[in-house]
Amino acid sequence: MRAIVVRPPKPGVELIDCPAPSRAAGPVRVTVLECGVCGTDRDIVNGKYGKPPEGSPFLILGHENLGVVHAVDPSTAGFVPGDLVVATVRRGCGRCRFCSANRSDFCETGGFTECGINGAHGYMTEEYVESPEYLVKVPRPLRSVAVLLEPMSVVEKAIFQGQRVLDRKEPTPGHPRTEAPSALIAGTGAIGMLAALVLAMRGYRVAAIDRHGGDTPGVPLLARLGARHVNVATGFDALDGARFDLVIEATGSVSADFSLIDHLGPNGVIVLTGIPDEREPPATVPGGQLFRDIVLGNQAIVGSVNANRTYFESGLRDMTVAEERWPGALESMITSRLPLDAAPEVFGSPRRGGVKTVLRVRPTDAGPVP
Repeated sequence: MRAIVVRPPKPGVELIDCPAPSRAAGPVRVTVLECGVCGTDRDIVNGKYGKPPEGSPFLILGHENLGVVHAVDPSTAGFVPGDLVVATVRRGCGRCRFCSANRSDFCETGGFTECGINGAHGYMTEEYVESPEYLVKVPRPLRSVAVLLEPMSVVEKAIFQGQRVLDRKEPTPGHPRTEAPSALIAGTGAIGMLAALVLAMRGYRVAAIDRHGGDTPGVPLLARLGARHVNVATGFDALDGARFDLVIEATGSVSADFSLIDHLGPNGVIVLTGIPDEREPPATVPGGQLFRDIVLGNQAIVGSVNANRTYFESGLRDMTVAEERWPGALESMITSRLPLDAAPEVFGSPRRGGVKTVLRVRPTDAGPVP
């Protein structure tokens, strides 16, 4: 079968033919339909991190996925051929209490693997075999946007964690909130745009920042959601000193992270989801003032990575509601769909404007979906 592979730590990406997985790898065989391209994939292709499975000379790339069940072992219940599925990404260490409770996103040992990232093959290939506990069934009406479910799960977790911190402020009996909470989204890629969508659904007043003018693809969608777009290409002064209850960071920029803290309101929380380059030069910041303000402002900084199955399931619920409230909004985030063999060109070119690039793994002329 065809697969997009990398050979960490060597930079570069290849399209190769490799053996199909054996049935022994799991009782559910899945034909891959689509796979999203994200910043993590690009970092792996650039040799920043990534690890092949034990004994393999390469790693099959890709963790944002959508597939269709092709075959099921007769002893396995819950899935039938034709089911649309999205596979989760992290596989637990099998030793800590969180992994034992299906919460591998909080693994305490670091002994987990991640499909397409760390120690396990990913989904930029024609098929895979999996255990049912790692497959999330997708309703047919979400077929055209379900490849966004994995990044949506990351957003669901980040917002949930941030909200848990904000909930410490409530309730105030006799003094109800007089206005909706405010949220600032840093970055208008897929994570940022999905965060804006979910927070708008939650009733937040949303602003999203990037370094692009009004012609960036996300601006019309932000307007449709009732969110404000701010171009900070010339500096964060464009925010006019505004402060926010919740900040969701999705850039991985260290300098931006420190600037974002300046826009965190009293009792607020910033949730970091972007992963900075560890080789980025050190940044000089007024540490005393920074931490003094955090303490005196009851503020919190939270990191959030990966997502367990519950966040995939809540993501499906929110995607269903979003399709009803803003038909076509999710689809508009997929700004290009390209064939699998275009992957080397996609990764070999500078990152261009757009929200989400998706690779069609199964050719559109391959006949009916099995």
